[in-house]
Amino acid sequence: MQRRLLLVGLVFILLWVVLALLAPWIAPYDPNGIRTEDKLQSPNMAHWFGTDNFGRDIFSRILYGARVTLWTGVLAIGIACVAGIPLGAIAGYFGGKVGNIIMRMMDTLLAFPSLILAMALAASIGPGLLGALLAVGIVAMPEFARLMYGQTVVIKEKEFIEASRALGVRHTAIIFQHILPNALAPLIVQITLGLGSAVLITSSLSFLGLGVRPPTAEWGAMISYGRDYIMSGEWWMTFFPGIAIATTIFGFILLGDGLRDALDPHGRSPRHK
Repeated sequence: MQRRLLLVGLVFILLWVVLALLAPWIAPYDPNGIRTEDKLQSPNMAHWFGTDNFGRDIFSRILYGARVTLWTGVLAIGIACVAGIPLGAIAGYFGGKVGNIIMRMMDTLLAFPSLILAMALAASIGPGLLGALLAVGIVAMPEFARLMYGQTVVIKEKEFIEASRALGVRHTAIIFQHILPNALAPLIVQITLGLGSAVLITSSLSFLGLGVRPPTAEWGAMISYGRDYIMSGEWWMTFFPGIAIATTIFGFILLGDGLRDALDPHGRSPRHK
C-alpha cells in the first residue's frame, strides 16, 4: 500500500480481469451480433462506446476482447516460462558446451526485433489464436532464459549449493529445489513486465491479420476494423480499443516496477529509496 505505482498498476489489471470475468453478465449486447440498422453510431445512451461498421456494440466487444487478449497474454508468457526458465537454469548450472549452445540459440532469437520475429513465426504457423500464442511465447522465451541463466550462475556458487553437492543431492533437485526458489523474485518481475509486452504483440498480430480470426472480439483486431473509418470521423472504433490496450500495458508496467522495488530493495530505482 505504501508503493502507489504498484497499487495503481494493480487496480488497472484487476479492473480488466474483473470486467473480463463478468463480461457475459455486464455486456448489454451480443459482441458478434450484426445489426446493420445500428451501424456506425457514435457513443450514446444505448451504445456507450458506439457501434462499428457492422452495427456491433463496441462496449460489449471490448469486454469480451479483454478475455481473449488477457488470456492469450497469460498463456503466451506461460509457454515462455515453461521453455525458457529450465533452459536458462540448465545452461547456467552445467555451463560448458551445453550452456553455450543453449545461450547462443537464445541470442539468435534476441537478434531479431520482437514484433518482426513474432510476425514471421505467426505467418509460418498460420493465422489464428494458436499461432499467435506460440509466436509470442517463442519471442518472450529468451528473456526468461537469459534472466534465469544469470541468476543460476550466481546462485550455484553459494555455500549451500556446494553443501548440497557434497551431500550427493541430484542436480535436478538442486536446480528446482534450491536455485529456482532463490531466483523467483526477478522472475516474477519479468513475468509481470512480459505480460504487458505479450498483450502489445498479440494485439499487433491481430491488427495485422495474423492473430485471432473474425468475428472474434479482440482489441487489436477492433482497431484494424476501425482504421479505415478514422478519416470519416468514426473515431470511437479505434479510440476505445486503443485505450483498453494502453491501460492494460500501463498497468502491467506499473505493477512490474512496483514489484521490482518491493522484491529487490537493493535494486530499486532512486526515486523510491
